[in-house]
Amino acid sequence: MGTESSDQRSSSFSLFPIVEWLRRYDRSWLRSDVFAGITVAAAVIPESMAYASLAGLPPETGLYASLFAVSTYLFFGTSKQVIYGPTSALAVLLAAQATGLGTTTTASDYATIVAVTTLLVGGIAVIAWLLRLGFLVNFISESVLTGFSAGAALFIISTQLDKLVGIAGPSGPFYDRVWFVLTHLSGVHPLTAAVGITGIVLLVLGRKYLPRVPTALVVVLLSIAFATATNLAARGVAVVDPIPSGLPSPAVPQFAPNIVIGLFPIALALFLLSYVEGMGAVETFAQRNDYRADANQELLATGVANIAAGLGQGFVVGGSMSRSALNDAVGGKTQLTNAVIALVLVGVLVFLTGLFTALPETILAAVVIVAVTDLIDVPALRRLYRIDTLEFATASSAFAGVLVFGILYGVFIGVLVSIFVVVGRATYSHTAELGRVPESEEFSDLLRHPANETIPGVLVYRVDAELFFANAPTVRRNLLDRLDARPSPVELVVFDLRSSPTIDVTAADTLFTIADDLAQRGIDIRLAEADGAVRDVLNEVQPDHSLGQTTLNERVITVIEEWRDETATGTDE
Repeated sequence: MGTESSDQRSSSFSLFPIVEWLRRYDRSWLRSDVFAGITVAAAVIPESMAYASLAGLPPETGLYASLFAVSTYLFFGTSKQVIYGPTSALAVLLAAQATGLGTTTTASDYATIVAVTTLLVGGIAVIAWLLRLGFLVNFISESVLTGFSAGAALFIISTQLDKLVGIAGPSGPFYDRVWFVLTHLSGVHPLTAAVGITGIVLLVLGRKYLPRVPTALVVVLLSIAFATATNLAARGVAVVDPIPSGLPSPAVPQFAPNIVIGLFPIALALFLLSYVEGMGAVETFAQRNDYRADANQELLATGVANIAAGLGQGFVVGGSMSRSALNDAVGGKTQLTNAVIALVLVGVLVFLTGLFTALPETILAAVVIVAVTDLIDVPALRRLYRIDTLEFATASSAFAGVLVFGILYGVFIGVLVSIFVVVGRATYSHTAELGRVPESEEFSDLLRHPANETIPGVLVYRVDAELFFANAPTVRRNLLDRLDARPSPVELVVFDLRSSPTIDVTAADTLFTIADDLAQRGIDIRLAEADGAVRDVLNEVQPDHSLGQTTLNERVITVIEEWRDETATGTDE
């Protein structure tokens, strides 16, 4: 793993990791970091503007959000390659839910809703950091993320189709949007569609043949030049509104306290998505570059970045996989790339906003559509289908949840599915009947090794999990079912505990109940390979029971031989 919780690592990060990595900074990295920062900034500019449009906000808010995100991650982040800022999934989730509250009637109202929501996301993240909840990311499975990301990509594409071809489409679920476009092709604005589709073609070709060139920025600048030269706005092609020059002034949004309750579910979903999405990038590049990042510190980085974005007229931010991948590909060595990106953004906001006045909105839609195709990981879905049908079903449920119910419910469905999978795997733990490996004293799974030898009158049983309240009842039923299915009488059950290093009180009680069940059938039960922690719990629960008096961590073969000796001499402990 590339991450570890704060209480598990051997050397602690400070509250400001910048102190740690600046102290060890090698000046030979500076050239690489500066080059990477400039290159990534060229991608950040058009994508930030496009994602602002996706969120239903003016383009400059995307630049503001990116500026504050990279500026704060510079100080608080622990990943050397991850770039924070707006992402497509966060933007569309924000837009889909904030506009559906029914309280927004003006652009000012909507901006307030967005600012408060972003601050809530930051606040939730900081509280999670204080509670040291970084480990929670481990409960969102990779299969859920794969399915959710693919569904989110298609949903996002559906939100951009109307802008791409110049028709006024409806809001709503994926199928409504797609159906509307398909049934209103006669309303397509030909010139808008031609510009947008040309933009998609250029973006795809640039990514394929010129991967190191900031194709999105090039396409944006070319479209501005073309729009200016041909006066596209006068010919019915929608262009972005003028972008104000200068840096944003941080401000606390004015709002009625009661709206916080209505916004909290949205903020919680955005927090989960932001953190999980960001940690996916953090883990990926920590593993790839052989260093450790801090999952709990990343909660603080997420919180501070969103609080700064909320106060700075931006919107919800998180770790971007695509921009982080670009940073890694062009040689970014440390978090210093964030400082370079911030300087470039400041320069653009102060001196160059006038360049973007004639930018066609259809080009922003094209940038979004091409960018989100990275979220559809077909090889990963095929791999899940080939290896594990349950994992594929999990991915499919998250995928379908997004398309049928929308992004917000898709997030919660993904989280719930992950929880159900964890609970299901814990409840229905793998169990095995063991047989003796030929010409050895070892025992292994009979189902996997059919050449193993069974011992007459003996059933050797193993649970490949910790024993606790959730799986104890199913273990009991499974063992009794195996005994019922045996064609010949069983006199001894050996419970191999090598794969069960811990046991709770409920499971211990169940183990004693199993012993009573077997005693009624005239069957003895012995424990093998029991760790000290397990023996201690059994002794505390029932010190007078024979199982509670187990004192040695004995091998299976030893337990069987001792039982045979006792039976042969008529001894019964």
